[in-house]
Amino acid sequence: MGIWRLIEDIPRSGSFNMAADQLLLESYAQNTHPVFRIYEWAGATLSLGRNEKLDHRLNLDVCKSLGIPVIRRTTGGKAVLHGFDLTYSLVGGVLDKQFNGGVLDNYRFLAKGFYAFFEELGLKPELQEQSPQKKKTDPHVCFADASAYEILVEGRKIIGSAQRVKNVRSADSSSSRVFLQHGSIPLKDSVSLLTEIFPYVNEDKLRQEMHSLESAGIYPAHSKQDLRKLLLEKLQDTFKLKWEKRGWSEEELSLIAERESAFQAV
Repeated sequence: MGIWRLIEDIPRSGSFNMAADQLLLESYAQNTHPVFRIYEWAGATLSLGRNEKLDHRLNLDVCKSLGIPVIRRTTGGKAVLHGFDLTYSLVGGVLDKQFNGGVLDNYRFLAKGFYAFFEELGLKPELQEQSPQKKKTDPHVCFADASAYEILVEGRKIIGSAQRVKNVRSADSSSSRVFLQHGSIPLKDSVSLLTEIFPYVNEDKLRQEMHSLESAGIYPAHSKQDLRKLLLEKLQDTFKLKWEKRGWSEEELSLIAERESAFQAV
């Protein structure tokens, strides 16, 4: 049975959440336990992928008027509107005994746990085996496109994921490759708000591409607390895990605070 550190975090600001995940990535040591963090947001927050451009298709004035901070993730991918979702991060070593493949292998491996979660909810999940041909439209919205090994329900994307691999040097000067995977499962239907932030997006089209646990009839009949608990249970069952529940230390919180400003996109 594998052991993963579990951080069940309280609602935090967007800059804290991104700095926290960056710290986990930077401080991960080879042959230590993977770290799974499930967390919330202090309010609606828009995260942009690491290399995503700020352009006219994103209405920053709307974000400002609605009090929605815009932050930048350390992972790739497209824009995700948080505050209405279950968000997680996972940090582990590339090619260690639990994650013994490349980036796509890890996506496929981890998708098994999320697939089991949606199945337990009575939905009929489908695993997207490969990325569809790239679209030239909707360049910003994560849930407008399903990538390889993401999960669809009724043909619509219900979880978005992004990953980053980094070379980390240990105290003994040895180097190892570590990955951070971000993921978001929408709870509430946020399509209308997304079309305000991205005014070029067609609302009807986005509804055909994007699902949420609300539009699937699961939330709020099942509370956020119950859904978090179920997700952790299905991950534990699928991967034969033992959770080591360990929150932030004072030293970690101090290091996170030092990094927060780096993740503000505007």
